[in-house]
Amino acid sequence: MGQKPAISGTLPGVRAIGPEPVVRRNPLQGRSQDKVDRILAVTATLADTVPLESITMAQIAEAAGASFSSIYRFFPSKEAIFEAVAMASLTRLQTQYEAYFTGPIKEEPGEIIDRAIDIYVDFAATEPGFRAMWIDGLGTAEFASLSQRVPNSAITMARAYAIGTLGYPEIPELDLRLAIAATAATQILRFAFEDNGYARDEVIAELKRWLKAALLMLG
Repeated sequence: MGQKPAISGTLPGVRAIGPEPVVRRNPLQGRSQDKVDRILAVTATLADTVPLESITMAQIAEAAGASFSSIYRFFPSKEAIFEAVAMASLTRLQTQYEAYFTGPIKEEPGEIIDRAIDIYVDFAATEPGFRAMWIDGLGTAEFASLSQRVPNSAITMARAYAIGTLGYPEIPELDLRLAIAATAATQILRFAFEDNGYARDEVIAELKRWLKAALLMLG
């Protein structure tokens, strides 16, 4: 028998979504933490205006008002800074999903799917650096894996809610469709933000329609 996808039915442990960002040293409280936060913030802002491959450590240092040596105290490379920015964004996005799925939900199942997609879309449209780090991607296997974990975490919470609160049957078909939905949603959401000739709202609406057709009809 094949191994099932890594989709858990419980919320504990959802935060364990990936490796810690590559940082040379753990920053201390105070000015060291402020400096790291500033480095991450200016890098996210640069990612919204400059292609990732064109961003240099010199640009990051200048924008952060820091020296090379101070940046290298915490990050061995610009890729490590990108990873830290992406992980910070992921944590904020996952916090939004946790707040939604663990709070009082009054919507119908179809509206829950709509809301789950809207959380991602709204975040991608407003979070500095998110689209460059997660939607456009860095072209590495590590970042591809990390980007998949965002919908996986949402799917995990949705599954727990569907079974524990809505009374959905815990059957293999549900796990399979949720695993497929997580993979497809990642690619389609990235597609929605690309310059592909289709209106973003139309792509998002079609994704929602497809997800509801796939997840709400298990007969």
